[in-house]
Amino acid sequence: MSFNSTAAYLQNEAAKLINEAINYERNGNYRKAIEKYQDAINCLSKLIELDPNYRLNSLYLDRIARCQAKINELTQLLEGNAEYSVSDSLYNLILTEAPNVKWEDVIGLEETKRALMEAIIYPSKRPDLFPLGWPRNILLYGPPGCGKTLLCAAIANEIKSVFFNVDSASLFSKWLGESEKNVARLFNMARKYESENKVVIIFIDEADSVFGISNYEVGGEIRLRNQFLKEMDGLMEKNVRRRIYLIAATNKPWLLDYAFIRRFQLRLYVPPPDYKTRIELFKFYAKPLNPLNLDYEKLASMTEGYSANDIKDICVNVQNMLVREVFEQKGIHSKLRQPTTEDFLNAINRRKPSITVEMIKKYELWYEQFKSY
Repeated sequence: MSFNSTAAYLQNEAAKLINEAINYERNGNYRKAIEKYQDAINCLSKLIELDPNYRLNSLYLDRIARCQAKINELTQLLEGNAEYSVSDSLYNLILTEAPNVKWEDVIGLEETKRALMEAIIYPSKRPDLFPLGWPRNILLYGPPGCGKTLLCAAIANEIKSVFFNVDSASLFSKWLGESEKNVARLFNMARKYESENKVVIIFIDEADSVFGISNYEVGGEIRLRNQFLKEMDGLMEKNVRRRIYLIAATNKPWLLDYAFIRRFQLRLYVPPPDYKTRIELFKFYAKPLNPLNLDYEKLASMTEGYSANDIKDICVNVQNMLVREVFEQKGIHSKLRQPTTEDFLNAINRRKPSITVEMIKKYELWYEQFKSY
C-alpha cells in the first residue's frame, strides 16, 4: 500500500472505531466501548508511525489523548468510582455569543480596523450602500500576539453577531471521518442564523493547518478542504447579499494553498505595534497598576520587536513583582506600591522580544505578493 492509501485506511478505521465506541458508551456497554477506544488509539498510533514528521500528527496525538481520557473515565465507572453523564462536547461545534471585547480595546492597527469596518460593520448596518457587494472571506495574517484574534472578537461584539469559534485542531480531531459533512453542517447552521436576519462570523485560528499546502492528503483531510472551497465559493456568490463571514487567522501565510489564498477576497496584514502604538499599549495595560510618572516614550523605544502580547506580559511581570514584595517583605495586608519606570525596564530586560527582523521580512514579502487593501 502507498502512504496515501494506508493513511486513508487507518484514518477511516479510527473514525469508525470511535463512532462504535460512542454508541457502545451511550448504550451502557462500557467494556466494549473501552475496547473500541483502545483499537482507535492503536490505529492513530500507526498513523503517526507512518511519518513521524507529518503535519497532522499533533492532531492525532490530541485525539489519542481524548480517547485515553474516555478509557480512564469509563474504567472509573466500571469500578464504581464515578457516575456517568452524557456529553457530546468533544463532537459538537463551539458556538458562543459575541466575545466581550470592545473596539477600543484593540490598540493601534488603525488601517486594519478601517478595512474590517468597511468590509463588515458598514455593510451590516447599511447593505443598501453596497450594490457591488462586499468581501465575506477574510484572512488576517501577521506575527503571533499582535491582535488577530482580538480584532475578530471586537468585530463580532461590535455588530452583536453569532460567533462560531472553530480552531483547526477541532476540525480534524473532532471530525475525523465525516469531515466534509460536518463542515457543511457548520455552514448550514450559519445560514439558519442568517435567515433570522443575524450576522454570522465563523472564525478559524491557525488556518494554515486547514488551508495549507500539503504534499500528500488523506481521507477526511481532502474532503474537508474541498468542502471548505465549496462553501467559500458560496459566500462569494454575486448578487447575493450574504451576512456570513469566514475570518481566518494565521501566523504563517506562506504555507497557505493558492486555491484558498485567491478565495480570501480581503487579506489583511496585522503588523507588530509601532512606536506610537507601544506607548498606548503600555498606558492601557499599566493603568490598573497606578504607575508613578512612567516614561512611556522610553519604554516604547526599548521594546522594538515586541508584540502586543509581549507588552501585556511585561506589565503582568511588574504586577507579579509587586505582589511578591507584599508577601515577602511588607506583609500580606499591605497595598501594592506604585511601580516606576525602573520596574518596567527591569521586566523588559528579563524578556526577549518574540518577533525578529527576519520574521518581519517574510511577512512584508508575502504582503507585497498578495496584498489586497
